[in-house]
Amino acid sequence: MTYSEALVRKFSRGAVAFLTLGAFLLTLGVAMKVYAYDRLAVVPLDQNTQQVLGDDNANFFDADNVAPGSGAITTIATVIGDPDLAEEAADENDGANVGVFTKGQSTDNNDQAPPIDFLEQTFAIDRFTGEAVPWSGNSQNGEPIDYEGQIIKFPFNTQKKSYEYWDATIKAPMTMEYEGTEKVEGTDGSIDTYRFTGSVPETEFGIREVPRGIFGLEDTNSVEATRTYQNDRTIWVEPETGVMVKVQEAQKQWLKLDEPGAEDVVAMDTVSASTPETVQATIDDYGSKVGVLKAVRTWLPLAIGGLGVLFIVVGIAFAVRFRNQRNSDVDSDDDAYATA
Repeated sequence: MTYSEALVRKFSRGAVAFLTLGAFLLTLGVAMKVYAYDRLAVVPLDQNTQQVLGDDNANFFDADNVAPGSGAITTIATVIGDPDLAEEAADENDGANVGVFTKGQSTDNNDQAPPIDFLEQTFAIDRFTGEAVPWSGNSQNGEPIDYEGQIIKFPFNTQKKSYEYWDATIKAPMTMEYEGTEKVEGTDGSIDTYRFTGSVPETEFGIREVPRGIFGLEDTNSVEATRTYQNDRTIWVEPETGVMVKVQEAQKQWLKLDEPGAEDVVAMDTVSASTPETVQATIDDYGSKVGVLKAVRTWLPLAIGGLGVLFIVVGIAFAVRFRNQRNSDVDSDDDAYATA
């Protein structure tokens, strides 16, 4: 084999290698942008998480003693996914990518029954946006209900805008407005968040049977009191994952009796917030996912695709060089034949 033949073969192999690798990287970059992100940016169907909120100086209606009380309260909210019910909800939503979750939440001052407050919800949400979707199994405290807005998370790639958020007490969505960015500290780390705030004005939400005497009246019998509620809610959201890193609720509830001389009773007066341990657990669980999701959503597909384009260009250059070298060899052979 002559030197020129070896050179031609080298250019030929190089062109094939670069073109093949370039096409692969370009395809990988497009696939990552189109398919990979959609598969990464979803809520796990079997999610099992817990949030703990606390207030050391709350005022409340003590359910154990059926009387006003004060002191520390703790709210524990547990969310568990159900993959089997998710299939049912998906069928009702034309095969949409939805998940079904049950949330149990209790607020108490001493971990003894009955709690100050209890909530149980079952709902279907879009696994990317986190927004509630219609489903025949949606319920709250055993009653069918039509959920609206965000319930347990914000969308992946949360935007700097307002979102509707479900308030379980008034059984209706409230508006959470974007207020700015803020770094939230845990016990051993921090994370960047978007801060959203919203308020529920004082609203009637139910009836409760209580002793008449708590209203400053003669304690003759039990009466049905009207329950009212207001809340100033703040939620710190990690924007790439949509995870609620921290929640704070400045909440007030009253018991009111429509009788002359009856005094309103404070049923709840608290500023409850996610505990530092809960915040740190969220940072530990989702901190590493933030970088991966952002990379796949933004620069990584472009980088891989760009590298693929570069390899293709180099491969084309090799191919052109191979063609020119081959033509040169053919011309040389023709000249040699003519001379002979």
